[in-house]
Amino acid sequence: MITLPGESGNAPPAGSGRRSGRGSVVEIALLILVDMVMLEAAFLSTYWFRFHSGIWLVPLGIPPLGAYLVAGLVVLVVFFGIFYFSGMYTERGGRTLEDDLVGLFKGVVLGSLLVLALAFFLRTLTFSRSFFGLFFLSTFVFLTLGRIIARLVLRKVVHWEGNAVRTLLVGASPMRHRLLWLTREFPALAMRPVGWLEVPGEEATAASEAAADSGLLDASGRRKGGGGLPLPPRLGSVESVRRVVQDQGIDLVVLTVSFADLQVVTEVSRALANLNVDIQFIPDLPALHTSRMRLREIGGIPFISVREAAMSPVDRVVKRTFDLAAAGAGLLLLSPVMALIAALIKLGSPGPVFYGQKRMGRDGQEFRMIKFRSMRTDAEAASGPVWTTAEDPRVTGIGRFLRRYSLDELPQLWNVVKGDMSLVGPRPERRVFVEQFMQQMPRYFERHRVKSGMTGWAQVHGLRGNTSIQERTYYDLHYLENWSLGLDVKILLMTLHHVLRGENAY
Repeated sequence: MITLPGESGNAPPAGSGRRSGRGSVVEIALLILVDMVMLEAAFLSTYWFRFHSGIWLVPLGIPPLGAYLVAGLVVLVVFFGIFYFSGMYTERGGRTLEDDLVGLFKGVVLGSLLVLALAFFLRTLTFSRSFFGLFFLSTFVFLTLGRIIARLVLRKVVHWEGNAVRTLLVGASPMRHRLLWLTREFPALAMRPVGWLEVPGEEATAASEAAADSGLLDASGRRKGGGGLPLPPRLGSVESVRRVVQDQGIDLVVLTVSFADLQVVTEVSRALANLNVDIQFIPDLPALHTSRMRLREIGGIPFISVREAAMSPVDRVVKRTFDLAAAGAGLLLLSPVMALIAALIKLGSPGPVFYGQKRMGRDGQEFRMIKFRSMRTDAEAASGPVWTTAEDPRVTGIGRFLRRYSLDELPQLWNVVKGDMSLVGPRPERRVFVEQFMQQMPRYFERHRVKSGMTGWAQVHGLRGNTSIQERTYYDLHYLENWSLGLDVKILLMTLHHVLRGENAY
């Protein structure tokens, strides 16, 4: 039986149960300071480059610095407001550098439009339009450099003992393992698990831990590590939660219990009444075969969404417009490279330059996916449909280079323009493999609710080729359930990074 308030004579030890919050305040203050300093540095550097470097003509003479300094203060206010309201200074713990870069990019674009609008309406002041153009080009570079510096400093700050959120875990659902991984991979969360409590009757078996290790995603949809994460010490059962919180000076209690033990949430909440401690509940997402849950409030009633439509009609129009613009530009800019690749393929081995293969796309419709040929023409004559392996003898010499850097995928830009594919989405498979995977993974076909992609959330996390189908499916479902244009841009940036490194490509 859980100890309730009034049943224990122990008082909370002095200074226990709450951290000062100094760490989060230091982090936010540092980020704001660095952003403002970098914005001002970008502004002054642009002023020097435009008017004093000698590269640009200044037929009307060098304008006074004072007017530009005043304009710089306006720019600082505009950008601070955009970053603040877009959440760049909140929910910092689980943000990666890539998250920050996407946020900075969107903020710079929006800030540019707002400042240009102000310059247009304030006709009493005349500023060089070329100056503002150069400034907005340099702003992203300066802000990116600032964020890198700030994150390096914060790595030291968050390790202060006084900044740690002393965390108690209750329960043993697979989400416990995922949370432990999260605290290890994102030290900025500053959560320090000091122990865990067992829920009577809960089967914390190796099977549940295996489910946690099966490739499910963390709360932000990133790939978590494998098994072997050390558990904090067991501090007893849930009946002693109030005593443990008081004795250990706990700041946060996180419940990772199964849906069959939901009553524990109520019992723990009652047991910790009148104690200055936070309580949070992490739903057992693997039990629902989903990657996340959304909460919205209507008329004071909370609605928890377990599964939603992949994309709204407006989302599809936005995504298609972006695909056409980006893929069309890609075909135009990369045409000399593609012509060179075609010549090398023709000279390297007999057979056609391009290779077409039927793949299953949106709603199970098949289409012909185009690639540069990287294998012999008789590659599957004897074996039939099989996965490509490392050092596969069927791959040609030039084909090995193309596959390593994913250059064989470039013709799929034409598939994107035609509408068969998207730049970003679940990678398409052949029908024979889809039918096989559907037997292994009940929700596998749901990834076909959107167009297949040249790259995807699974691929940028190292899941290419002959890798875990369950793990890849969870990543694809996470993409469907969390789509945004910003996520597509982020995946494309991550793809470029992985392509340059040639990771897991053969």
